[in-house]
Amino acid sequence: AGSQQKNPKRIRLVFDVSGSMYRFNGYDKRLQRSLETALLVMEALEGKEEKIKYDIVGHSGDSPEIPFVVANCPPKNEKERLNVLRKMLAHTQ
Repeated sequence: AGSQQKNPKRIRLVFDVSGSMYRFNGYDKRLQRSLETALLVMEALEGKEEKIKYDIVGHSGDSPEIPFVVANCPPKNEKERLNVLRKMLAHTQ
């Protein structure tokens, strides 16, 4: 405690991007909340690349690991974050 952080912390966020997320979104907005959470995390970690490296992957019935954000290349602006969310949404369909 109290010492300088030498290496960045690593975080892996895993989101459900299966077809059921899209299908049941009309009932309880689960997909919408999941995408909002992904956006919240991306915005919260913007500018903190030296201290925290994160990646975002999805899982579904098609694949156990679908990369959306690579740890060394986080989205830099709103357009890139929107593209990540679009990819996540497209995968659920």
